[in-house]
This record gives sequence, structure tokens and C-alpha cells, in this order.
Amino acid sequence: MTNPTNPTSRRDFMKTSSGLALSAGTIAQLSLSSGVFAAGDDTIKVGLVGCGGRGTGAATQALSTEGKVKLVAVGDAFEDSLNGSLNALKNSHKDRVDVDSDHKFVGFDAYKKVIDSDVDLVILATPPGFRPGHFEYAVSKGKHVFMEKPVAVDGPGVRKVLEAVKVAK
Repeated sequence: MTNPTNPTSRRDFMKTSSGLALSAGTIAQLSLSSGVFAAGDDTIKVGLVGCGGRGTGAATQALSTEGKVKLVAVGDAFEDSLNGSLNALKNSHKDRVDVDSDHKFVGFDAYKKVIDSDVDLVILATPPGFRPGHFEYAVSKGKHVFMEKPVAVDGPGVRKVLEAVKVAK
């Protein structure tokens, strides 16, 4: 049911949110062939922000691809989540996890440190209230992004994501 002062219904909001999630996924699938790799190295360097179950699962899927890919940086607000995720990923993909102690970031600014740590692709799997700001920052740094859904929890967050998508295009 729509509100007379706001003609957007829940259904419209869900359609828009789903479209945003699809857009974010599409951005992550863009061709990485133009200028992403260092000379002579075609390995995709992945950073993970948000080391809970969703983040660990998304990183597992990224590391399960056929191409050359390595997890090189991780960040989470909580050290125990970061360590648990990293241990699980090392157990399942030890040859594709290359995260040294200088690339483990803990705290609310960990996302910036992961994004700034020379990664090609960043997986954003933090709680959805944080994602619009994290996405905006990643786009401003020219990173490819995979972002879990929902992409935001409110109108201002959705608008921030939409603006960042325009910049990314």
C-alpha cells in the first residue's frame, strides 16, 4: 500500500533494491582486462571486508574460480571474526590465501585499509547499514566490487549507492 505523501510502495522499493544488488554484481563482473594487472602478473588480488559467514562464503566462491586469484587483504570490526574467517579460507584454499599480518585490518576503518591495500577487487560483506559508504569509497578508489545484498537499509543509503554506481559507470 502506498502512502499518499510518498508514492513509492514496498514492492517498488524491493524492485529498486534488487536492481541495485544486480548492478553491484554486474560491476564486479566487468572485464578486468584493461589496466588492472601489474605487468607480467595476471593474478586478481581480492580484499574481503566483513569476515562473517556471508563474507567467508563470498570469498570461498571467489577463490573457487578457475582463473588466477588470491585473497591478499581482510578486514573486520572484530579480530575473532577475522581470524576465524581467515583460518577457514586457508583450510579450504591454502594456495590462494596470501594474507600477511600487515594486511589483516581490525576496526571500523578496516574497510579503507583493505581497499587501499593494492587489491583489484573488494568483497563488501559488512552489515548492510555500512555498505553504501564502503561501496562509495571503493568506487572512488577505482576498485571492482562485489557487494552482498541488501545494498542499503534506507533511502539515503540507496541514493548513495545509486550515485556511486553512476560514478563507477
